[in-house]
Amino acid sequence: MHILSKSTYIKGLQCEKALYMQKKHPYLRDKLSIEQRAKFQRGTDVGVLAHEVFPSGIDMSPNSPSQFPKKVAETWDNLSNPEIKVMYEAVFQYNDTLIMLDMLVRDGDKWLAVEVKSSMRLSDTYYNDAALQYYVLHGCGVPLSDFRLMYLNGDYIKDGPIDVKQLFKMESVMEYVVEREAFVAKNVEKLKAVVALPHSPLVNIGTQCNNPYPCDFQGHCWKLIPKNSFLFTTAMDDESLFQNYFNGVNTNAKMLQQIEPDSEEAHQIEALETNSYYINYKTLYSLAPQPKPKSIGYLNLLLHRPAVPEIDGTKPYEEMILAFALQGEHQHDAAIDPMHPTSPRRDDMADADGCFVWDCFEDHSRWKEAIDLLIEKLSHYEQIVCFTPQNISTTLLRHEIIQNQTIGYKIFNLFEVLQEAHFYHPAIKRGLTLQRLETALFSESKLFEHSRIILEATSNDLIGYQQAREDLIAENEIVAKTYQLLFK
Repeated sequence: MHILSKSTYIKGLQCEKALYMQKKHPYLRDKLSIEQRAKFQRGTDVGVLAHEVFPSGIDMSPNSPSQFPKKVAETWDNLSNPEIKVMYEAVFQYNDTLIMLDMLVRDGDKWLAVEVKSSMRLSDTYYNDAALQYYVLHGCGVPLSDFRLMYLNGDYIKDGPIDVKQLFKMESVMEYVVEREAFVAKNVEKLKAVVALPHSPLVNIGTQCNNPYPCDFQGHCWKLIPKNSFLFTTAMDDESLFQNYFNGVNTNAKMLQQIEPDSEEAHQIEALETNSYYINYKTLYSLAPQPKPKSIGYLNLLLHRPAVPEIDGTKPYEEMILAFALQGEHQHDAAIDPMHPTSPRRDDMADADGCFVWDCFEDHSRWKEAIDLLIEKLSHYEQIVCFTPQNISTTLLRHEIIQNQTIGYKIFNLFEVLQEAHFYHPAIKRGLTLQRLETALFSESKLFEHSRIILEATSNDLIGYQQAREDLIAENEIVAKTYQLLFK
């Protein structure tokens, strides 16, 4: 039975304790987020599509871990069978390390190894896992003509059926993986020794907990850290926080002695101590809209960026508008002037009291219908309030929904405003999201993630579509509540 795999090797490079826990105590892992599960599924889907670049291969995927030895033997039989030209998920084991290669393609009397990535650029992690796979293949004696990484071509534009040979591009990493073989061999032995330990290695928490990826054993490793520890602040970078922590400054009281009393870090620690939030109100109010708008539209855009373009004329990860929710609010004494672009029209007053929702969940090809509708709907408001990490003005400009900032309404992105006003709450250590914002301001949280809405909206399921609409409206209500709390 193997000891290491590609995933556990990469995990071990990040943190040896995480590797040990994965092998010996996997039940202590944190629950995967919806976003992480969606990324895994995206990778699987792109990998399957990539098979069409080298079609008619044999799928060697085992149905369960118990089939690994059988599949290793079958892979070796296929290597010597001249009738076999391509294998998908070929299984190899060398020095207690098992790999499943995305594609192995016969190339004369040698083989071309191909690993598929669902991104448009290659990272260090991708090079590292390619180096491990080469180490195993070379150790097994598989003659390789080349080792290539296949990834998405960001310049590809869909025009009719997907042209997989244009959708993907490949980069040879043969020179790199050969040079890294000694490095991989050394790490394989080191990580095997880690797994053989009678107890988990002594590894302190640190920057590796989130770099290059968030570790899925943080809940276990951080369980003794008080929930109000300054390690959960964001005013200082993680490296500085941990440096202080392991140099004896390991309590909030000690940390407060090291920093300026009126510093942002001090304010964040106070928020931790009182389980409340901190915001620089002077900055916040300086960003408040002036004069006070008479009509406000609360906008929630649901953008979809499929790895593989779905619509003709689009590229990989190019965004489309899947849905939007717009909730209107008008001052009761505002004059309704049908000739004025910022006044609500009489036939549009239904939107002022409720939430207008548009979507193309059942037919993504209709997504551009949202553009004209948004141009018409947004023109009724002096201000558009939203919450998004993206620059929504850029998004609206990209789709020609706004041409400039003089159309009669102004984009007010609560995310950017709160960031500038140094908003902080213990819940946002790993990023400010709408769900965490609701927890911070209203001591409650609806059980949804924005990633879940995307998943539901692309589920091909009517129940999922309905839930996505409901969650989209719920998100918009949080935006409205937040704006009204801070600026009314």
